[in-house]
Amino acid sequence: MPAPLILTFVSTVAFAVQLLIFAYLYSSHRVRFFQYLLLAWGAYTLSKGLKLVDVLVLGVDHPSFVTDLTTVAAVGFTLAAAFAHRWSYRLNARDVLIGTAVAVGLTLAGDVSVDETQRAVGITLGVVQMAAGFLFWPFQSRMTRFRGERLLAGFLTLWGVHRIATQFVSMVPGSTSYLTVHAVFILLYFLSTFAVIIMVLERARSDSERLHARLREAERLATAGELAAGMAHEIRNPLAAILNATALLTEETGLTPDERASTLAALRTEARRLNRILSDFLQFARPQQARRAPGDIREVVQHVSSLIREDRSRAPRVDVRVAVDPAVPRFAFDRDQVTQVLWNVALNAVEAMNGRGRLSLEVNRRNGDVALSVSDTGAGIAAENLPRVFEPFYTGKPNGSGLGLTIAERIVGAHGGRIEIDSELGRGTRVTLLFPLAAV
Repeated sequence: MPAPLILTFVSTVAFAVQLLIFAYLYSSHRVRFFQYLLLAWGAYTLSKGLKLVDVLVLGVDHPSFVTDLTTVAAVGFTLAAAFAHRWSYRLNARDVLIGTAVAVGLTLAGDVSVDETQRAVGITLGVVQMAAGFLFWPFQSRMTRFRGERLLAGFLTLWGVHRIATQFVSMVPGSTSYLTVHAVFILLYFLSTFAVIIMVLERARSDSERLHARLREAERLATAGELAAGMAHEIRNPLAAILNATALLTEETGLTPDERASTLAALRTEARRLNRILSDFLQFARPQQARRAPGDIREVVQHVSSLIREDRSRAPRVDVRVAVDPAVPRFAFDRDQVTQVLWNVALNAVEAMNGRGRLSLEVNRRNGDVALSVSDTGAGIAAENLPRVFEPFYTGKPNGSGLGLTIAERIVGAHGGRIEIDSELGRGTRVTLLFPLAAV
């Protein structure tokens, strides 16, 4: 098989493979300019295939009219892609008709036997391809630019220069100049394909980042709405109780001393409840940065267990047990924040047992983490409610703010850790705080 025919066959197969890559990418990233480039690369591939048909089927050495027409169409689609990239241009029916007429005219002009006319057509196509490269170049005035634009612009421009230069080179099929010209053409085609792929993937990545930014903003607004609704709901009941108490205190019919004392006590209780709700909300909305320093977690556990043992009003009949693995090393954590988390979780356990039962505080190593577990013998949490325990303002306690575990999750997350909860109705709950030993 002659060398020119082998070269045409190999380039056809290579072009077809790249066209399949383009088609696969386009199925995921439907960008308008990429659609026109896909048509251009398809026309180039078809042109190469038709050259094989010309030689093997028709038995002619020069390209047929249809072959030349597909080459001209490929250059036209490349220019349309450049317009779409630069100005979001969209082909319409009139443009297609005008473009088809121009392509047919150039093809007919190129098929005439006059060398000057053929050379003029080749130069025209080269200039058009250079213009496409110029339009792909990212200018400073554009707000959005993507990697790969300069590469594609440069390779398309070189491709146009190559097309013009070949009009002044005498190429005998099979000669060194013939093989060199076609090798350069294939190289520019491959490099242009590479640049297009980079550019499309970069645009897709940027679009994905913008979409994620919008989703995060939507989630933030939705969370703000939920917080506002939760705050309104939580504040309404204490306010109603305070209003009722003040109404009783201002009634003309006098209250007995016991009734007045009871009303004032209720007033103070609801005021403290409001203050607690607002304090939890402020801590949730404006969490402090974790100031980690190397410390011994045993000291935190012993401190919290002592506080619970001494708080007989909340835990009159709670058996507090502490078990710390001596192999647990010192690690970096914010002592105040971790103390707050452990205190809140332990109080939740005490309240779940109604002040009587067994509370276990355990510390051990779990792979690369320190596991701090709080177990109780309370009523447990239903399986359908477990996914909601970290939601703001969700609580199973009549006087709870519903922000304790939410704040705890945020503090543990700021340390690079996580919280696990295992619970069974009637058997109790186990909350495990996992802190990484390695600094994050």
